[in-house]
Amino acid sequence: MLNKNQLKAVKCKRKNILVLAGAGSGKTYTIVKRIKYLIENGVDPKKILCISFTNDAVNKLKKDINNKEVDVLTFHKLALNIIGRTKEVLTENLLYDVIMDTFSNNTLLGIYKISKDEIYKLIETFINLFKSKNYELENFYKMIKKADAKDKSFLKEIMKCYVCYETYLNKENLMDFNDMINMAIKKVDTYKKEYKHIIIDEYQDTSNTKLELIKKLKNKYNANLFLVGDDYQSIYRFTGSDINIITKIRSYFPLIKIIKLKYTYRNSNELIHVANRFIMKNINQKRKNIKSYKHNKFPIEIVYYDDLNKKIKEVINRDNIKNVFILSRNNKDLENINLDNINYKKMSVHKSKGLQEKYVFIINVNNNSNGFPNKYKDHPILKYVNNYREYYPFEEERRLFYVALTRCEEKVYIFVPINNESTFIKEIKKNKGVILS
Repeated sequence: MLNKNQLKAVKCKRKNILVLAGAGSGKTYTIVKRIKYLIENGVDPKKILCISFTNDAVNKLKKDINNKEVDVLTFHKLALNIIGRTKEVLTENLLYDVIMDTFSNNTLLGIYKISKDEIYKLIETFINLFKSKNYELENFYKMIKKADAKDKSFLKEIMKCYVCYETYLNKENLMDFNDMINMAIKKVDTYKKEYKHIIIDEYQDTSNTKLELIKKLKNKYNANLFLVGDDYQSIYRFTGSDINIITKIRSYFPLIKIIKLKYTYRNSNELIHVANRFIMKNINQKRKNIKSYKHNKFPIEIVYYDDLNKKIKEVINRDNIKNVFILSRNNKDLENINLDNINYKKMSVHKSKGLQEKYVFIINVNNNSNGFPNKYKDHPILKYVNNYREYYPFEEERRLFYVALTRCEEKVYIFVPINNESTFIKEIKKNKGVILS
């Protein structure tokens, strides 16, 4: 049954609606009920478009909606429908290989004090962000013109890699995922399918180009927008998503109605209190005052260890845990986890978004440079393709830790190496509801 806030969202008559949905607040349920409500009230299901970001999320929505006439698509499937199969879709990571073959200015390694592998990955990130903004070759010339001598050399090298990559794609009649969105933006006017209602799940992960595509589609058919997302869980800046698209929503859609889903059905009230207090240190997050009917006096346990596997097994046996998510900031930290006689899943916090389990272990929350928070800072060269800046230390890392905390239905255990606790632990352990062991 819908709660008061969900019902308000489902039945809202406004042209543009943003549903701010906290972790575990029933956003998928609300989307499904919205679509069914529209159909029950005379909307042709063929004129409803529902977009989510992963194939798994799309398949779940399709099953729950249970109406084959509603288009439930990923952004890239929508783009492919718009542009047609004029080119083959590139499914492998060709860009990195092209960069390895093309990069030749080894003096940059010394200038920027960076290894070859690091510079290859940096160039790959730069080009992906460049394309995610729908930039073209002329944008490189503008950047190079403004850059200092040091950056000029690097930008020219990146441009050379970009040109080689684009030349190869064109020669082989291939397009990558960025191309699909960019080409669809140009071809929206030729698209024959008419939509009157556009619904977007996980709106906080939207990039500027995906937003441009949606705005063109909306304007073409004067469609209604129903956006559902959580700014607390915006964790994909490295792929081109822009948190301002949700936190500054009225600069994109001035008259949009904002409805907040205030109840979580996953976490206890005590855990949500700690998580909310933690995330709101980010000064630009939207306050939601999320609550829960569930209670657990001590939903967070900080577990100090000198032998991680040994300590994990101790906790499992002590608390008789049968099913658990083991989450880590970095995939490498998961390689040495080896447990028997227990049903557990080997994933990064990024991959856990949208999932839940009764118990959650967050491991290796340490104060190293690649700990949690990860102290990596964007390389200065990325400022040419990423104008976002953090107003509070570790803003995105804080959102990522919030995601980790809120995966649990019952209790979260945070495993911290003795004498090397992260700044997040120093902060979290001061809260009520947190115990140390």
